[in-house]
Amino acid sequence: MNEQSNVGLTGAKKAVIDALRNRAKQARFTTELAVVLARANIGKEQMEWALAELEAEGVVMIRDHFCADPHLDGVDLRIVALVENGKGADAHMSAIHEIDSAWDKWLAEYLANHRCG
Repeated sequence: MNEQSNVGLTGAKKAVIDALRNRAKQARFTTELAVVLARANIGKEQMEWALAELEAEGVVMIRDHFCADPHLDGVDLRIVALVENGKGADAHMSAIHEIDSAWDKWLAEYLANHRCG
């Protein structure tokens, strides 16, 4: 990775963290995150690199989800959350809770409004 792309990756990582911190519930679908980052001229590829590095560093947690609805085949249902250092040993559990809450809310709304037929 050259110096310019390294600076770009650093900026993308900061933008990811900022986007997650600037939300009351600190979990977002990666598709939502991509929209926020696009406003800062950060593309999907940069976002994916940043997420991979942040996850490896233990800064974020990413969980993939599945819904058996054929209309969602191929849809990216990953949710990302910050792993907050200040929460000590509960940081991972807190991130899992945020992700599960975001998924539960989305799934309930989806099932309440979507009709296959």
